[in-house]
Amino acid sequence: MRSAIFSAAVLSVGIAACGLEDYPFLDRVTSGAITVSFTQKAAIRLPSVDSTYFTHFTIYYRIYVSGAYYSEVHTGNMNELNSVLASDYNYFLPYTNTDSTTSTSAMGTLFANRKYYPITLEGANIDAILGSNAFDKTITLDFTETTPRIIPNLSIDNQKYNLQRSTGNGVFRPAPENRYFINTPELNNKDNISNTSINADVIDKSDVVSTRYTYAALYIIVTGIDSYFSPLYSQPTFIGVFYLPLP
Repeated sequence: MRSAIFSAAVLSVGIAACGLEDYPFLDRVTSGAITVSFTQKAAIRLPSVDSTYFTHFTIYYRIYVSGAYYSEVHTGNMNELNSVLASDYNYFLPYTNTDSTTSTSAMGTLFANRKYYPITLEGANIDAILGSNAFDKTITLDFTETTPRIIPNLSIDNQKYNLQRSTGNGVFRPAPENRYFINTPELNNKDNISNTSINADVIDKSDVVSTRYTYAALYIIVTGIDSYFSPLYSQPTFIGVFYLPLP
C-alpha cells in the first residue's frame, strides 16, 4: 500500500515537472455563437478566451466558381455548387467535430494546403481588430447584394471595414487589384484562376459555360502562440458559404 502511494506521488511530480498541467490549449468559437442569414450575412459572437496564449481570431476563406445561384448552401447542395467545395468541407469535418481528438497543431498548414487563406481588411490590421479587444463582442460579415452596391465588409463596434482577399504573404497577386470580395470578371476569369501566381484563392468549375457565380466558404479559428513561439490553433468552426455580389 505504502509503495503504491509513493509511486503515485512520484508520477504526479513527474507530470508537473514535464509541464503537462499547462498544456497549451485554445477553446474554439462555438457553432451556437454563429447566426447565418442565407448566403448573405453572418453574425458571430466572439468568446472571451481565457488563455495567455491567445493572440487573435482568424477567418479563413476560399472562393468557388459555380454555374448557378444558391440562396442557401448546405451539405445537400455543396457538390452541385462545386465538387471541390464539398471535398474541402468533408476534409475539414473531422477537425470541426466537437467530439474529435484530432490534433489542430498544424491547422494553419492544413488550411494553406487546401488553398484557404486568412481574410484581411482594407486600411486596418485584422489581427488587431480581432484581438482581445473583441472579446464578448459580435462581428458581422456582410455580403448582401444591394443597390447601390456595397463592398462586402466586417463590422464591429459600429465600425465597418471592407473585406479583402489575401496575397498569401506575397505568393500570389489577386485580381482585381482592390482584392474585394466582389464577383468581377477578373476574379472569375479562367486564365487568372489557372495561374497560381494570380488568383490562387479561387477554384474553377469546368462545366460552367454561361454566368459564372462565385461563393466564399469561411471558417473561424482562435489563434495564438505557445511558450516556444510556435503557432497555436483551436478547432476550426465552419461559418458558412456566401454569395459574392456582382460589381
